Amino acid sequence: MTLVNIMSIYFLIMVVGTVYSAAHIRSLNNSKYAQVLVLLCLAICFYIFGYTLELNAVNLFQLLFWNKIEYIGIPFVSALWLLAGLLYTNHLNRYRKTILTAIFLIPLITLVLRFTNDYHHLYFSSLTFLREYSMIRLVKNPGPWMYVQTAHSMSMILITLALFIQDSVKSGEASIGKIGLISSASFIAVVGLILSLAKPFGLHIDYMALCLPATCVLMIVAILRYEFLEAKSIARNKVFEISRDAFFLVNRQDKIIDYNSSAKEILEYLQADPSREQFSKLFLPIPGFPESTSGGTSYVTILNPGEQERYYEVTARGINEHSTLQCSIKTVRNVTEIYKLNENLQKQAMVDELSELSNRRAFMQLGQKLVANADVSGASVHLLMMDLDLFKRVNDQYGHHMGDQVIQVFGQILKKTFHTDSLVARLGGEEFAVLLSGFSDDEIYARANMVLKGTEQYAFHFQAEVFHVTVSIGVSKKGPGTEDLNNLMRVADKALYQSKDFGRNCVTIL
Repeated sequence: MTLVNIMSIYFLIMVVGTVYSAAHIRSLNNSKYAQVLVLLCLAICFYIFGYTLELNAVNLFQLLFWNKIEYIGIPFVSALWLLAGLLYTNHLNRYRKTILTAIFLIPLITLVLRFTNDYHHLYFSSLTFLREYSMIRLVKNPGPWMYVQTAHSMSMILITLALFIQDSVKSGEASIGKIGLISSASFIAVVGLILSLAKPFGLHIDYMALCLPATCVLMIVAILRYEFLEAKSIARNKVFEISRDAFFLVNRQDKIIDYNSSAKEILEYLQADPSREQFSKLFLPIPGFPESTSGGTSYVTILNPGEQERYYEVTARGINEHSTLQCSIKTVRNVTEIYKLNENLQKQAMVDELSELSNRRAFMQLGQKLVANADVSGASVHLLMMDLDLFKRVNDQYGHHMGDQVIQVFGQILKKTFHTDSLVARLGGEEFAVLLSGFSDDEIYARANMVLKGTEQYAFHFQAEVFHVTVSIGVSKKGPGTEDLNNLMRVADKALYQSKDFGRNCVTIL
């Protein structure tokens, strides 16, 4: 059996093994990491299969043709191996386009230069032929770009080795066997690259092609034995990347050192450079805002206050090693909908839907605070109790929809008269109340009369008929016997009934 036959069988076994490995990897999962490993297997197949047929070429045309086929795979083997390493160790989150360009630009140029080498001789300075062990050999004299491609391939292999070792140590899963297999595989690949350039022993063969099967065997053993395709590890990285929550890895100096795609969206929204900004300055807690009840140290922050404000819950969990804090994971969750919903619920609980005034619950809670504040400041407090006259007749004669309209209009009159300096509420049905602080008796009486006139003068239209409504008002003032809100309401209610007895549409002050 000739040397060519032995090498051909060796390479064909390698191709079959590589195809099987690709199929096996594809069957385990369909992550991006696994997809890159499949592409790596295909690149190796192009390389080894092309070189096998180059060895068995019987004329010059076949030699050149199969050598070009090899270069569909050769430039991309180390590049894809680095890409797989970056994906596995989760180092491709930031600057993705820049990193991919740095990895694949030189291999792509190499592919083009090899197929057009006859016009510029940048990749091979010259190609000659000789007979060696009854074989026609292609003697490739390296051009300047071949050294660039070799240096690029060597750097890709070494960077990948460093990534896997760092990941093993960082995850606490450092294994001499695992690191030893990866290191051995990388060393053999680098030796193959060097031998291909040096061409020792006077043989014009591709030493990289001879070394690559050993490298692949060691890597396959590492993948299978140490579960590089373990679903748990891949799923953990996948969850980190696709989570709707934003994850930031922050060091002890409060600098952001890693983040996922959701975090990237927030950084873009803030137009922030993570390499320069401190995390705590980007996400300031809202002073006095209730803290989250979730585990860990947490607070709520607001971004872009105003028209399109967003609320975020920030939770911090430390990562300790040997009882020393190394870094922390900051989880930033968009809780805008939750807080907006809470605001709406609080509003519904405190606001009368029909009149858009405060309801009885809000009036009692806020009113007691207003009276208590007046006790401290010494300001005067007045309470106006109001009742729409003969309101039941409006509902009976014109319908409840007209009654609702009367309530709405009266609410607008009250808001226009008392603005935001008073507590204005609908206590129920046709009964309303206004609590004011810091006004004189004359000012209160004037405003009460404004309500009387505004209500009486407003014309309601029902079909072809026009009707008017009136209101009766009772006023009480804080003093002896009316120190609290309940007593103020009792006295104002008494004054209101006196207004009813006096013929309605009037103001009574007690």
